[in-house]
Amino acid sequence: MISNSSSTSGPALLDEHRDSPGLMLALLGHEAMRRLREAHTTHGLTPRQFHVLGLLHDRGPLAQTDLATETDSAASVLVTLLNPLEAEGLVARTRDARDRRRHLVGLTDAGRQRLRAASAAQQEAEDELFRSLNDSRRSKLTQLLALVRDDLTGGDQHCATPASLDRKPL
Repeated sequence: MISNSSSTSGPALLDEHRDSPGLMLALLGHEAMRRLREAHTTHGLTPRQFHVLGLLHDRGPLAQTDLATETDSAASVLVTLLNPLEAEGLVARTRDARDRRRHLVGLTDAGRQRLRAASAAQQEAEDELFRSLNDSRRSKLTQLLALVRDDLTGGDQHCATPASLDRKPL
């Protein structure tokens, strides 16, 4: 039997939940993800590739095994991320002079330029997302989101890394 309940007994369910922090965060997160992915893909990168290039930029050349650990990726998955980056000349893989069994992955000048352009596009997307917030409110939002993240993950700051942006919705 189909119920024909009406909103006369109280506020409509959607109206009641419209300002729910969890629902707002989910809906806004979806929009933020779309915009950030677009900022990266406009420059020929997936969010995970952006993350890989960013790690190489910040830490210098890394062994493939260390890069897999840092990105929380299986070695086979990392290879599928690195192959197109190497084919485009954005990263270079070389044998480690100290241990010939290991490969080091380094950022090339072209990779540095692509990362810089994608980073600027990401910053523009974030500025657009938060244009209604002044610096103080934006800082407070960041603090509150970090508090929620840390509570949910036991302080794991690597939660919701760009790797999570590559996961397709079910």
